[in-house]
Amino acid sequence: MRVLLDSNVWLAILTTDGFCRRVWREARHSCVFFASRDILDEIAEKLRAKFGFSPRHARLMVSFVKEQTRLARILSTVGVCRDADDNRILAAALDAGCSQLVTGDSDLLVLKKFETVNVATPREFLNLVSAA
Repeated sequence: MRVLLDSNVWLAILTTDGFCRRVWREARHSCVFFASRDILDEIAEKLRAKFGFSPRHARLMVSFVKEQTRLARILSTVGVCRDADDNRILAAALDAGCSQLVTGDSDLLVLKKFETVNVATPREFLNLVSAA
């Protein structure tokens, strides 16, 4: 299964030993994860600004995410969300051929599905992976 984890999910994985990390641990051997340059940049920025990571520590965390993912190249233009950043997340998932976009972003979650991409919370995604 091809999966794009939104930056908010990665931030939870990297900064807490909670539910999102559990989801990632359970899914990492059965899924191929993708990230876009936008997601990687947002992770680095939030780790520094919101979580107080040093630039070096933030780079190390982004390097870890890069090791766990394939890079999704954004080629499509999507215009269904009011937030341009959310549109780029949808485009990344679509262009990477992902069947799942996992996010905590309510503006994306209300879509439920965009073309061939299911939009799910971490809990919904875990239920899907556990059932497979």
